[in-house]
Amino acid sequence: MYQGQLTAMDADDAFTGNLASLEVDIDFTMVPNTFKNSDNHPDYVIEGRSPRGRAVRIGSGWSATSKAGNNYISLAINLPNQPAIRVNAVPDEHAGEFRIIPFAEAA
Repeated sequence: MYQGQLTAMDADDAFTGNLASLEVDIDFTMVPNTFKNSDNHPDYVIEGRSPRGRAVRIGSGWSATSKAGNNYISLAINLPNQPAIRVNAVPDEHAGEFRIIPFAEAA
């Protein structure tokens, strides 16, 4: 089970975030995908930090709308020695904040 949050940054539709479970505890940034040229391409690039402090792409994010009309962001994160992590970030009570919940497959 994963928990975490995304917080909108002041500039350029970017976010800071964190994701934690018993096996994983990471901080990351999520920035717009400047190379998006198709609707299927991710809207965001998720970057973590290497042990030496370098930005490394660890995943992707897609803006989405639920069947009920609620906006959220779907995240796919790939970490070494871990299965792919799929979670959704849904708006929280505070403007600009999202909480991370487990990914639910469409029925």
